[in-house]
Parts: sequence; C-alpha cells; structure tokens
Amino acid sequence: MHHFFYLPELKTDNQYIIAFKGLSEGSHDFVFNVGKSFIDDYEFFEARDGHLEVKVNMIKEATLLSFTISIRGFIEVQCDRCLDFFPLEIDYYGNLCAKFSEAAGESDIEMILLKPEDSEVDLRQYIFDSIGLSIPCRKVHPPDSNGEPSCNREMLARLNELLVSGDNNKNPMWDKLKDLK
Repeated sequence: MHHFFYLPELKTDNQYIIAFKGLSEGSHDFVFNVGKSFIDDYEFFEARDGHLEVKVNMIKEATLLSFTISIRGFIEVQCDRCLDFFPLEIDYYGNLCAKFSEAAGESDIEMILLKPEDSEVDLRQYIFDSIGLSIPCRKVHPPDSNGEPSCNREMLARLNELLVSGDNNKNPMWDKLKDLK
C-alpha cells in the first residue's frame, strides 16, 4: 500500500526529515521542494536560484530503510564562458539505505547508520550532495537549436577579440617573459 505525502519547501531546518517511527512497514512516498532558501544555505553551489522536486520512495523494513530518490528541476548557475546566469537542468537518480546498528561507523553517500532508538532520518545532506554531484565541472549555456553557443553574444565577441593567436612569438607578453630569463 502506497501512502503519499507532499512536503512543500518551508523555511525550517527540519523540512527534509522523514519521521519513520510511526509508519507501517512497506512503501511510502514523499515529495520535497528545493528552492532558493535551500540553495542560499549552501554557497558551494555557486547558484543563485532554482527549483527542484525531490521524490523519495521509502521502503520500511524491521531493520532497514531503503530510499529511492530522484531529483529533477533546475538551478540557476553562472556560465563559465560568458559569465551570464542560465538554468542548468538537474536530473539525479540514486539509492540510499539506512541500516539500524548499535555499532559506530561512518556513513557514506549510499549508506547511513541509524541507532535503534532513532525515529527519523534527515535527507538534507544527501539532497545537497546529490545536487552537487549533478553539477558538471564546466558549466556553459546549452547550444541553441542550430548547435551554436547560446552564450551572451557581446561577451563571446569580446572573448574572440582577446584570443591569442597560436604564434607565441608575436605576443608581447611572451617577449616580456623571455626578458625575465
């Protein structure tokens, strides 16, 4: 039996917590909204806005919680080529297990350890890590319908003016560097 819970983006620290203690064993679905307030909490993103929907399917068993998590939407990031902001599509899918154990151990991106007396699991760090892993190293505007860069045209023109030719001998900066020898 599926139970569906819709959890809007609130401005509280506990909005990404699932209280599983009172839930029956079986499958439970949750939806979280991630927006500007979440993004602003993490300067690492280098993003200024966004809207993501996080869908979580949790399967509760006696000694294990299994999560299937999908994150879809966009974050607004700065283009590494032209410095304008653009919406970067995020499409993440992953699995997470929460295991109950008395033994101390470290959690990782796919497994977290919970004490038997724990009654909730906080997915905030997992969501942050998953979004971060979805951001490419090089962020550039996607090409337009003709396959051309959709970057700021003025900035591309300026960059083309400043491109240094392959002939290093004609570049005065190289002459100055040679004089340093």
